Amino acid sequence: MKLCPTTLGLIAMFLGLGEAQVTWPNAIDELEDVMFLNSGYRSRGFGTHVTPCSFSEFGAGRNTAAEWLRIGFHDMATTNAFVGTHGGVDGSIQFELNNGENVGLGFNTTLHTYANFFNSKLSIGDLVALGVYASTRTCGGPIIPMRGGRIDVTVAGPIGVPQPQNGQGIFINQFTRMGFNSTDMIKMTACGHTLGGVHAGDFNNIVAPGTVPNDFQLFDNTLEFDNAIATRYVNGPDTNPLVVGISVANTRNSDFAVFTADKNVTIKAMTVAATFNSMCQDILQRMIETVDTSIVTLSPIIAPYEVKPEGLQLTLLSGGATISFTGDIRVRTTTRSVSSVSITYLDRTGAAGGTITTTVSGTASGFDDSFTFYGINANIPATSSISSFTVVVTGTSGTIETFNNNGAGFPISDSVIVQTPQSCLSNGNLTVLAAVRATVTTPVNLSVTEKVPRTAGSPIVSPVPSLVTTSATMVKGAAVGPYNIYSGSVSYSSSSGLKYGVGSGTFADSFKDASALGTACSPLGTTLPSSTSSSTSSKTSTSSSVTATPTLAHKAVVGSYSYLGCYTEGVGVRALSSAAFYNYTGMTIEQCMSDCSGYSYFGVEYGGECYCGNALGTGSTLAALSDCSFICPGNAFEYCGAGNRLEMYKLTSLVSSSSVVQSTTSKTSSSSSVVSSTSTIKTVTSTSSSSSVAPSQTLGIKQTVAGYTFQGCYTEATNIRALSSASFFDYTAMTLEACAADCVSFTYFGVEYGGECYCGNVINTGSILAAASDCSMVCPGNKFEYCGAGNRLEMYKIGTVTVSTSSSSTSSTSTSSVATGTLKSTSSTLSTVVSSSTSKTSTATPTQTAPAIKPVVGSYRYYGCQTEATNIRALTGASFFNYTSMNLEMCASNCAGFKYWGVEYGGECYCGNAWNTGSVNATASDCSFLCPGNSLEYCGAGNRLSAYYLP
Repeated sequence: MKLCPTTLGLIAMFLGLGEAQVTWPNAIDELEDVMFLNSGYRSRGFGTHVTPCSFSEFGAGRNTAAEWLRIGFHDMATTNAFVGTHGGVDGSIQFELNNGENVGLGFNTTLHTYANFFNSKLSIGDLVALGVYASTRTCGGPIIPMRGGRIDVTVAGPIGVPQPQNGQGIFINQFTRMGFNSTDMIKMTACGHTLGGVHAGDFNNIVAPGTVPNDFQLFDNTLEFDNAIATRYVNGPDTNPLVVGISVANTRNSDFAVFTADKNVTIKAMTVAATFNSMCQDILQRMIETVDTSIVTLSPIIAPYEVKPEGLQLTLLSGGATISFTGDIRVRTTTRSVSSVSITYLDRTGAAGGTITTTVSGTASGFDDSFTFYGINANIPATSSISSFTVVVTGTSGTIETFNNNGAGFPISDSVIVQTPQSCLSNGNLTVLAAVRATVTTPVNLSVTEKVPRTAGSPIVSPVPSLVTTSATMVKGAAVGPYNIYSGSVSYSSSSGLKYGVGSGTFADSFKDASALGTACSPLGTTLPSSTSSSTSSKTSTSSSVTATPTLAHKAVVGSYSYLGCYTEGVGVRALSSAAFYNYTGMTIEQCMSDCSGYSYFGVEYGGECYCGNALGTGSTLAALSDCSFICPGNAFEYCGAGNRLEMYKLTSLVSSSSVVQSTTSKTSSSSSVVSSTSTIKTVTSTSSSSSVAPSQTLGIKQTVAGYTFQGCYTEATNIRALSSASFFDYTAMTLEACAADCVSFTYFGVEYGGECYCGNVINTGSILAAASDCSMVCPGNKFEYCGAGNRLEMYKIGTVTVSTSSSSTSSTSTSSVATGTLKSTSSTLSTVVSSSTSKTSTATPTQTAPAIKPVVGSYRYYGCQTEATNIRALTGASFFNYTSMNLEMCASNCAGFKYWGVEYGGECYCGNAWNTGSVNATASDCSFLCPGNSLEYCGAGNRLSAYYLP
């Protein structure tokens, strides 16, 4: 995105446009998320459809940003300011695709895109307005102040969109009917036509077919939001097809008719860039704020929350004595550098409850703002529970900010709780369990809102579905602790965009995403999982007494299965490949066992992925128990594997006693009155010469490596690598020593994701110290070393000063050195055409052709770097794995016959005929893994697919 000084000034101005921070929760919350979270953690991906400005997912000759700007005008243009009730931006465009005034594919494809974001809290009208904001901003234009609250109509508006054949007087009358004068008309036309152009296929009397590339003639000579539309009109040379060319003879030169309405006074003023941007900001804001004021009250101008809760969820745990409290606190980091975030909560009576610390979950960004999410994972007593909280943000300089939600505290209700682990989607039925406080006596209802495709319209049917809500009275079941358990079930036709909630009287737990549920409902126990005593005393009379609270541990036995240990994935194949199930919000060991019933093995990986099989894939081996460090989202007292690590179980009848892991208590855990689940603690290794016992090598953190000293486990930086000077990759034999050797001339080196080595002389802005336990991936070239993790670097600095690490303990076991392996050098910067390779030797000139994105592979064309979908693979038609020799041609061959395919994680090939919900286009540079079978090709990355499509 191009930013000129004028635009930067407008950004600063916009920071003061938003009124006082709104109180959360608010009606604009869904719109605010979609508006500001373009990429990264919890991103909504709206802006990725128009990023960069020139991008279109629909092929050559299309420009999505221009199409989004255009649909904003067309939806508004049927308004009538002469009558008390008029249209404006109201979503009526979805019913007006066949009236001859809205010609071109862009209207239909834009509405298809908006339909994916449309729901009961976000109208098509608001999305149309947001599209104007996004398209303008991504192309370097001014920030268009945005308000929410538009209400969609259900029928088409009247005819009245200006057409190119109209005369000047008709244009003036039409804009007057909309509520704009002649000067406004000129501004709106120039600002609207700074992007895009005219398609010969739609208007062959304006642009002659075959005379311009892709039969698409731009209004000016740039793709950006700038004043070239004005400067070229006034000073020449002008190529605007609505001013010059065959449109003149065919009386279709409508821009000329508009611009001369005041003898070119306004258009000449717009040749000054600052004036152009100021005029466009004003007129486009007025355009999207044209609404039916008899039924619509727009919100205040939307500014990003400084602090905003995201995805908060209470879950009653087995036995009813404890409630799990999870979610994230989103902190705006555009103007602050954060050291830590904590929350202080009140119990359900309003008394002080305690303080909960958080850990970084991830980062996200929008067009002008950056955010960091701080994860909550705490257990609180069900009796006292929680009612609200405040957020304390500590800056890196020691400053402390307290956010109390405009004095109200951030509320959270424990009266009605949807039990996501015990709820599921299966065979067209949504089954929901809810925990309802025994003091609540009003009926309990399950509400489900489904997107139902429309059928009206010819030849173009409205691409926006209707929202149909179904309700059912839930049935009261057992009492668990201070709660009664209710259950209910509703049938549905499609799970795409399915929302549900549970309510009783004034209490509700609503707007839940059904796609996050699994296919099997886990049971909710009525007794404490590990309780063998009814004593409530805080002291025990004998050393053999058993505590009444559950503890985090690896479960030795689950149903008819026994625990085998923590296992790696196979080599070039999944460890268990017969079946797979996903539930990233409610997975438990018991759920996976149920899903894999009938198989010899099951394993849980990455917190929410369940795999089944009758044999282990080649290369799957037993790893350190501590590697399986992810806590199950559906049960805070169980482990659910980790990245490339499976919590592995086998039918007890098939297990020999020697193959079962004998100890499941090697992880250190501690509990408190607030947080009873704990983080994994890794061992820090150091050498010791005082012991007479021969040292043995164990997995742990190396304090020193070849003159470098361990600094801690660090996150990546904000919108840049933490270390960005050089990079090297070896996913099969990486060691700390190998990375140190490759980075020998740099101050820092860090190893990430098991096989990625990065070097630099400074740690870039946004990279911060994380828990040592986050760096949990074992080095593939040395099983006694850690090599970071996803978005985590095992960081070292030249010299002897050691930075203390968090969540670590020390041990006096010593380590031995490991020989360095041979690594391939690559560039850390991607290019869509060609990129330069790097070399550490300053006197050497690289001779190898650098890796680049392939635009065409066989009969497939490059689609972009695509994310995975929400709780499901992006492409689910077929999959193939080859971690040693995968290349793009291999995946294309395996996916022959499918419309789409993509390569992920270097060696995973996925095929399909449609992208599943939640998969969005990401930055091309995110797909940074080189193909193991061709080092000049890119094969995706973690949660990123190098994607191709069949034209």
